[in-house]
Amino acid sequence: MTLKIVKRIAILPCLVVFGLDSSLADEKAHEFYFQQNQQRFVAQAQDARMLALGGATTQTTASSVATVTNPGGLGRMKYGDMSGSYGYNEVTGNRFPDGGKLKDKQNSGQLYGAIPINPVKDGLPDGGNLGLGWYGRYGNWAYDPDETDTSTYQMSAAYGKAISERLSIGYGLTYQNDDLNAAPYEYSSTNSFLHTVGLQYRDGSDLTLGSSVSIGHGSHSLDYTSGLQGQDVDQLSVTWAGGVEYEMDSTTLAGGLDFAYLDNKGDTNSQPNLVVFGGSSHGYLMNLRAGIEERVEEWLAVRAGYRYAANFNWEYKRDSLDELDGSAKYNALSLGAGIRQDFGRDAVIQALRVDYGVEYRMVGDNDWQHLVTVSAPFDICL
Repeated sequence: MTLKIVKRIAILPCLVVFGLDSSLADEKAHEFYFQQNQQRFVAQAQDARMLALGGATTQTTASSVATVTNPGGLGRMKYGDMSGSYGYNEVTGNRFPDGGKLKDKQNSGQLYGAIPINPVKDGLPDGGNLGLGWYGRYGNWAYDPDETDTSTYQMSAAYGKAISERLSIGYGLTYQNDDLNAAPYEYSSTNSFLHTVGLQYRDGSDLTLGSSVSIGHGSHSLDYTSGLQGQDVDQLSVTWAGGVEYEMDSTTLAGGLDFAYLDNKGDTNSQPNLVVFGGSSHGYLMNLRAGIEERVEEWLAVRAGYRYAANFNWEYKRDSLDELDGSAKYNALSLGAGIRQDFGRDAVIQALRVDYGVEYRMVGDNDWQHLVTVSAPFDICL
């Protein structure tokens, strides 16, 4: 009898380890931490129209938001533009290592503006366009015993110029400050940058092509509240994106494709196993995007979009986290609408636009993102 009790006690740790491994291998844990690691790199914001169209117009839009999506779009702007957005996003999944539920509730805001240099009435500016912007995001993890929260802000500047009637090019620089705070540690960056070179080609009045290449670099520092030795994690990201937009009488069709490689380099030997940030890791991203817009009235447009996110193979370089390696592949559907009030070509404010977009992502516990944008093109050459 005593021998049986001893055997059962000896087996108990194995059962605990087995249960732990099962939770680590849970797909929702892969999905949650894949997206959290992705957000530690410099992100490129969208406006509500882009979101509603599945992000398919990020490379072909010529507005102030092109400052961060494709600065080549700034070169095609005949007028100035200003926009502001508010968004709410949820990222859900399971907690490492016990498999409990997690929900990151994120609020975001952004302000972008672009102005022509040496403007020309009803024509492309001789000196091109300058874009400036700010973006901020705050997140709080619900159901988290470590009381994790995140805060991120960006400042961006870009310049775009038309080098012919059809082709424009641009360069943009974004600085990002990112901070992730949890009870046992802090993972923060004050020196992350993203360089983006982009171009747009407008063939006549109906077809637009766009493409950009982005390179991000910087580092995060990992510090422990317990006094354990921290470390710096060097980061590198490389992204290519392309898109096409075709306008018909009342319908616009758009498609896009983008790839990214994200890489962390840090000390993998001194990290506690319960901390998924720090150390070395890398991942690959791909998004296939499609969208359609129908202008049902001069003042009203409705939109729909689709995105397939093949976010695959986030790999940690620590044996203890092997079970957390994995993918976050998912489908996303989006809808939206926009209203526009025109004020006439002789007015300083040419128009006022209000757009709304919502995206439903089939990932985690099925996530939602909402975004509202108010924008106004303006003419300083009256």
